[in-house]
Amino acid sequence: MSIQKLAEKEHQLHLIVTSLKGTIKEKEAQIFKLKLPEEFKKLHFEYAEFSNDNIEAIKRGLFLYWFSLSEPMFLTGIFEIDKVANEKIIKNIEKIIDTDKIDYELSWMLSYYKEWDWIFENYKSYKKFYTALLSSNVSLPKINKELMLNRGLMGNYWNSLD
Repeated sequence: MSIQKLAEKEHQLHLIVTSLKGTIKEKEAQIFKLKLPEEFKKLHFEYAEFSNDNIEAIKRGLFLYWFSLSEPMFLTGIFEIDKVANEKIIKNIEKIIDTDKIDYELSWMLSYYKEWDWIFENYKSYKKFYTALLSSNVSLPKINKELMLNRGLMGNYWNSLD
C-alpha cells in the first residue's frame, strides 16, 4: 500500500470512529467489535515498513504512536501500537539525526511531543532520539493547512490546532 493509500485508509477509519454513538464504554465496545484497533495497528506497521527511506512515513508513524497514548481510544480508535514497528521508526529517526537530515517539520513535531515526554520513556536508550526530543526547542509554526491535507490523522490533528 502506498503512503497516499495509507492516508486514505486512516481517513476512512477515522470517519467510522467519529460516527460512533453512545457512552464512552459503548463506543469502545463498538471500536473493538469493528476491529479498528487492529486496522490502526496495521497502518502503523506499514508506516514503519516505509520508514527506512521515507521521512513522511516516519512522521506519520511517530504521530500515531504519540496519538495512541496522548488521546483516549474512544476518540482515536487506536488501542495499541506494535512496539517492534515503533522501535524501527525510532531507529530511523536516529539515522536521520546521525546524518543531520532532520527537517524543520520533524524538529517542531519533536518539540511539540516533548510536553508528553513520559510517552517516550521506553525509548531513553535511543540517546540521540531522546536527546533530540527533550532538547528540541522549535516553536509550533503557523500550520499550512494545504500542506497537511491528505496526510492522515497527523494532518488532521495539526490542522485542528490552528
